[in-house]
Order: sequence, then C-alpha cells, then structure tokens
Amino acid sequence: AGLMIQLTPSLVKLMTRRTSQVRGELKSKMRTLTASFFGFRTSQSIAAMTHNRDLAESLKDRTCFVFKDWEKRSGIYKTGLIQSAVNDMWFANRNDEGVIYNKYFDPLPVELLALILTAV
Repeated sequence: AGLMIQLTPSLVKLMTRRTSQVRGELKSKMRTLTASFFGFRTSQSIAAMTHNRDLAESLKDRTCFVFKDWEKRSGIYKTGLIQSAVNDMWFANRNDEGVIYNKYFDPLPVELLALILTAV
C-alpha cells in the first residue's frame, strides 16, 4: 500500500513555503517567455507601450493565449509557450524536478497546466 504521512503544522508550513517559491519562480520565467513568444516590445516608447497594451488585450480576449494559433483560436492548450514553460521550469538541467521525477510529468497534470496558464 501507499505511504501514510501525518500532516503536522510544520510540514504544512514547509509545503506552503515551497509552493509560494515555485509560483514566484514560474512567474519570473513566464514574464520573459511570454514577452518573446508573443512579441511584446521592451522599449518604453509610446508606440511600444500601445503595441504591448493592444497585444495583451487581444491575447486576453476569449483567452486566445491558450491556443497554438491564437489568432484563429485553434489548437487549444497546444501552444509552444506551455512546452517552453515546462522545459525552462522543470527540465532545464539534469537535477531539475522534471528530470528526477519524470513519471509525474507524463502526462502533464492538469493542475500544472493551470499553474502555467495563470502565470501568463
């Protein structure tokens, strides 16, 4: 049978702290990935800021950012951005969680997909 572990307040605190750290790390990585993937501009010019605002609004409209072809809204959850996020966050080197615990990433858990998409 499975291993039973008693949840103590200190164990819950440890897990909560780690969850917050993972969320923060993913959010930082997604900022860079999302900018390059969708073509956000880094300039502080009015034109760049307008472009970025309009692009962000179009991606949020009907959650287009989750599609492989976000302009045609086809290929839901097949965007390369998700794979890039998984690779950068959990498979970047041989000591990463995805490499060590690969059975938990095949198939990709729905909860992990949701975490990635909320970081976009």
